Amino acid sequence: MEAEIKLALDAASVAQVRKLPVLREHAVSEPREQEHVDCYYDSSGFDLLRHGFALRVRSAGNRHVQTLKGGGSALAGLHQRTELESEIDTEAPDLGLFARQLRDVLPHLAKEGVPALAPVFVNRSKRSSWMIALPDGVQIECALDIGELQHGERSVPVRELELEIKQGPPAVLYGLAQQVHAALPVHLEHVSKAERGYVLAGAVKPKAVKATPVALRRKASMGEALGAILANCLEQMGANERGVIAGDVESLHQMRVGLRRLRAALAMVRDMIQLPEAVGADIEWLAGELGDARNWDVFIESVLPALPLPEAHRPGMERVLVASREEAERHRNKVKAAVGSARYTALLLALGAWIAGEGWKQAGLPSEPLAQAVRKAAPQLVQHAAARVRKRARAYDLHRPECLHKVRIAAKKERYAREFFDAVGHGKRAARRHDLLAGMQDELGTINDSAVARELVAQLRDRVPQEVALLGFIEGVLAEREADALPRARRHVKARLRDKARF
Repeated sequence: MEAEIKLALDAASVAQVRKLPVLREHAVSEPREQEHVDCYYDSSGFDLLRHGFALRVRSAGNRHVQTLKGGGSALAGLHQRTELESEIDTEAPDLGLFARQLRDVLPHLAKEGVPALAPVFVNRSKRSSWMIALPDGVQIECALDIGELQHGERSVPVRELELEIKQGPPAVLYGLAQQVHAALPVHLEHVSKAERGYVLAGAVKPKAVKATPVALRRKASMGEALGAILANCLEQMGANERGVIAGDVESLHQMRVGLRRLRAALAMVRDMIQLPEAVGADIEWLAGELGDARNWDVFIESVLPALPLPEAHRPGMERVLVASREEAERHRNKVKAAVGSARYTALLLALGAWIAGEGWKQAGLPSEPLAQAVRKAAPQLVQHAAARVRKRARAYDLHRPECLHKVRIAAKKERYAREFFDAVGHGKRAARRHDLLAGMQDELGTINDSAVARELVAQLRDRVPQEVALLGFIEGVLAEREADALPRARRHVKARLRDKARF
């Protein structure tokens, strides 16, 4: 299993990276320069791509190496993948070897017969590689790749520093990456060259990535389950990064969902763990940036189109829309800047290091809760989340929208908790409770959306002062909708969320 962290460099950093003391002082070999051409192959239907694998033939002079790699996971830039490689005689794939490799990692695909292969894209790079040795016998290969991916007339640059663990725990890579990041402007690369190449070739388009189920062993400890849950949330965030930078609204939404799930998971176990204070502050910073941008997107996509607009206000609405889109674009640009910032990279590296290294074990808190079996701990955590919902539904003044919003937040955290432990949950009753919480979230969310939208309307008064009458009309409609929805929401909270729920 290959384990490496990929750091993307800007043009100015390329010349400096090999001079970094942290990479020079621990070097145990001289840099080895090699120019190579990697040709990636797939079937006409992109069967390998669809199964998360890539076939590469690397040619350097007269030496050719065929590699089938894929599967695994990517956590905050730490890629862990299956890698099967063998030297071959020519620059064309060895189909007999490919058949054997396929049987090892994709036996169900191999049963269908070895697919016909054709070149898809090429990576032409100059690699400079050297080994470094850290304390406790840790050995890491550093590889600086400079070149480009090519498909026909199109190309994209490649500027990456790969840190691959050769001996020692993969979590050590985060510490080294953090030292590199402290010295140079680098950015975590969440996708492989193969994935970038397929995008370049038009075989796949970047798209928003929703949360995937958390894979948990039924005999796992709560600590192991916590690591899997947090890694799952962080993986969703990273998977949407390119879409966010490209300005995709849905990718921004899904990155925010990933971060909300991460925050919910941390809140769920706050009595068991202690997150570093600086990391917690950076999480809240990112949540604020994503939340502000998402509020404007919802306002434009959902709130304004649903208004019963009189004909007389239609010209004014165009001006309101223009101002709203400008605000939305301004906040999306702030998110892009945040995601491209050193602070964001530092946050991901710190979270990745904390998760991979099980940092909660060094927090000075009792270890017993995290040592118990997840099958025992999960029902307790879900019941605790449900009790919080029940307490708020009974104790809060449900005539106040802000109190209903707090009930909604508690219900959302309970729903996330149930989803985290779905692999060890059971019963139709649990499924019905999950569906109930999802429905209540939508219903209470309508009230919250109206309240947030009124705040945004207030911000627009300075942008389009000539449309004060229209903005007043919008505020009135939103206030009326909120008032109409409150009694029904109160009834539903009282009827559905005040009783004790089971896992």
